[in-house]
Amino acid sequence: MDTKNFTKWLKEKLLPNLPPNGIVVIDNAPYHSTQSEKPPISSSLKADMQNWLQSNNINFDEKMTKRELYHLIVTNKPPKKYIVDELMKEHGHEVLRLPPYHCDLNPIEYIWNLVKQRVADKNVTQSEREIENLTKEAIKSITVADWKKEINHIERLEKEYWDKDRLQEIEEREFIISLGGEESSSESEIDDESDTMSGIEEINYSSEND
Repeated sequence: MDTKNFTKWLKEKLLPNLPPNGIVVIDNAPYHSTQSEKPPISSSLKADMQNWLQSNNINFDEKMTKRELYHLIVTNKPPKKYIVDELMKEHGHEVLRLPPYHCDLNPIEYIWNLVKQRVADKNVTQSEREIENLTKEAIKSITVADWKKEINHIERLEKEYWDKDRLQEIEEREFIISLGGEESSSESEIDDESDTMSGIEEINYSSEND
């Protein structure tokens, strides 16, 4: 799979079958994240850097070194634009990317695992032709109920991550490091700190049942 084939699949298979105003969740595979207008990098040719600056109406001196040109590029670099995102946007859809290194939040991983289990349960002969047929059968056997089950599992994981993240924020906010010394000195330091933080209220996280 590469960007060209993935884009072809999107245009010919996915987009014609998506309902309006869809949200497409994808991971961070390289062919998902190909930039449509990738700026030059530090190892790019000097001429390429100059051409990019010119095309983006950024003034530069012809006598500038590559390092100086690249600094201009980094300073004026626009937000990244991905081919997939632009294509989806043209058809009224939005792309939502999973956090990096969180394949456990991708339901397709659990579905593929289910497919492999069903193939393994019937794979007796170890024949290549038989494995291909068993795989096709296993894919066809995946039901809406299977998907709902895995989606519910993902939603529980998401909630666990959110809860842990909030808990960590609270712990970091409430954690006080004592450097020793007299009690009156510590109290004075705390009072001084509270004075500098006046006007900022502590965030209270309500429980799910509130």
